[in-house]
Amino acid sequence: MRRRRMEFSDAFALVLQRHRAAKELSKQTLAQKAGLHQTYIGKIENGLSNPSLDAANAIAEALGVSFATLVAEAEIERRRGESAPN
Repeated sequence: MRRRRMEFSDAFALVLQRHRAAKELSKQTLAQKAGLHQTYIGKIENGLSNPSLDAANAIAEALGVSFATLVAEAEIERRRGESAPN
């Protein structure tokens, strides 16, 4: 039996958390670098909000990665989640 389909926003949240942790950035520091509010970063990471393209690009720049990298990694994560056993 297959799991329910992982939403792209959930996969993006995981990728964002992974990159932020790898850079050892707090939500507050990432938010400041991206010109966003830390609560908004938290909502994205918790799957409670979806960033606009401009916000996602600002986050990518603040993390020092390309927007395309975040999207590609999120798509890989989403596909991995679909194929994972229950």
